[in-house]
Order: sequence, then C-alpha cells, then structure tokens
Amino acid sequence: MSGLGLDAVAEAVYLTALTRARWRIVDLARQLDPNHGHSPLDLGLSRFDHGDGGLAAALDQLRADGLLAASAEESGAIRAVDPALALPALAASRVWGLSAGDVRPQALSIAQLIARHQPPGPDRLHGQDEMNSFAEHLVANARREVVILSGQHRTGSFEFAVPIAEAVLRRGAQLRLIWRSELIRTPSVAAYATWLRTRGAAPRIVPTLPTTTLLVDRSVAMVVDGDDAVVNRSASAVAPVCVLADQVWGMGSPGIRRHQPPAEQTPRHHKVLRLLADGLTDDAIARQVGVSVRTVRNDMAAAMLSLDARSRFQAGVRAAQLGLL
Repeated sequence: MSGLGLDAVAEAVYLTALTRARWRIVDLARQLDPNHGHSPLDLGLSRFDHGDGGLAAALDQLRADGLLAASAEESGAIRAVDPALALPALAASRVWGLSAGDVRPQALSIAQLIARHQPPGPDRLHGQDEMNSFAEHLVANARREVVILSGQHRTGSFEFAVPIAEAVLRRGAQLRLIWRSELIRTPSVAAYATWLRTRGAAPRIVPTLPTTTLLVDRSVAMVVDGDDAVVNRSASAVAPVCVLADQVWGMGSPGIRRHQPPAEQTPRHHKVLRLLADGLTDDAIARQVGVSVRTVRNDMAAAMLSLDARSRFQAGVRAAQLGLL
C-alpha cells in the first residue's frame, strides 16, 4: 500500500477497518494506544503519537481519499470502503492530480493489496454496511452492465452512492438505475438524479417497484430483504431478476428534468456548507455570513435533513459530491 503514498498510521487504520464491517473511532483509539501492552492490532505499528493528532489526521486523510465511509447503521461508526472500489479511484485521483512530492501509485501494490483482502462470496448479507461493502466489491468488478432497482430509500445505502456510480462509469460499463417514483421527492435523491444526468446515466422512474436489487453483468444478483440480502449466482436464480429488470426499465420514464431545491434550501444554506467544508467554526461562519450562531446551526440542521446526512461532515461531503457547493 506504500505505493499510494499513505503514511504508516493511515495504512494501519485502513487495514484494520477491512477486518470488520464497522468500528467506532473511540474503539480504534483504544486499540491503537501504545500503553495497551501489545502491538496495536498486530499490524506492526510500533508507536502512535497522540500529541500529533495522528489518528485524527489519518481518519481525515482516509475519508478524503475515499477509503473510509460513515456507517449506514450506527452513528459515530465508520467502515472501510472495499479496496476493489476504493483503491483504483484513489490511484486515478493521484495520477491525474500529481503535485510536488507525490509518489506515483504502483499498480502492482494496488493489485496485491486487493488480492490479500479480497472478501469472500457470501450467500446472505446481514445489515446495511455488509450490503454496501459487497455492492462496492461487485461493482468494482463489473465488466458490462450494472442495474440497480431501488424500491426504498435508506440513508447511506449503496443505491444512491456517488462512488458506486463513478466506479461503473469509470469502467465504461452501462449503468441502469430504476427508482420507485415516490423516492424522487427526497431532496438528496433528486439532487443525485440531477448529477447522474450530467454523467449520461439518468435514472428511470416507475410507479411501483417490488424490490431493491443490484444486478451485475447479468450473472450476480443481490436482492435486499429488509435488513438482509440474498446473493444469487446460479443462472436459474438470476434469470428472473434479469427479466424483471428489463420489464421495469422498459416501463420507466425519465422523471423530473432538474432538481429544484426545497424552499428551506436557500443560497445561505449552501454558503454555510461551503464555509463548513473550509474548516470554519460556527462562530466564524456566523460572522462571515452576518447571522447569529443559532441561525448557522439551524441552517446546518436543515441541510443535514435535506441531504439525509447523519453528521455535519457527511452533509458537507454529500453536498460536494452532488455539486451543491
């Protein structure tokens, strides 16, 4: 992983996250404590300097690089983005945006890390984080086509994740998204639809949709059933899913043409989000915008609600991904 230019702490944190579906920052800090009397996480990290804020810096770096994502199940928890999806995206970013001192990513290092941590192929998944991780794995290996049927909206789910769509489009595969019409009323979903249209992957809308399903290359289907999902690989099990996908795609309509922000999503909300993303405190934002601190916090609460974000940080990331900043 050194070919990606990550420091030792960031690399250790990311490798640790791959061993569990999700973990809390406080748990990680405790396990990385050098006073614990054992090698932290058995990853060979011999020392960890709390005074330098190494853990916080590593987490911020891994979030910015797209290697960590907020848990969709547990507030304050984090999960690792599947390396098959995250590392090629990071490599592309580093290659296209090299600056002085950057190390050019090594394809062999990326391939070796992915091979070492390649997840198994389960038949059943439990919880949204496992579904998201497995969806990332499937999409990262797609060759021809990815179809996503979205019968419901769940905050942080793979069906509405920008990195998932980016991975498919970057590989040159076809992306077909089919949504139940009710979902487009959610502001974050409508904004995501607008972004998809700019990428030539406009979703189709149908009145009803009986299931939420991910279909990859017409050979693997992940069918969501409440908090669980079933993974089908046999031709006999996948064939009916292909038929359903073709039928609803043919019946679907383009839906709304452009996203109109809700009344509460004013330009001031956008400015507050931009300043938050720049690292300003609530007090500093209030002074720059010319409103009270309470107004700033109310704006942030409204923005989080409209973006289906569970934290201020997630709201800023999601707004940036959707081009709202």
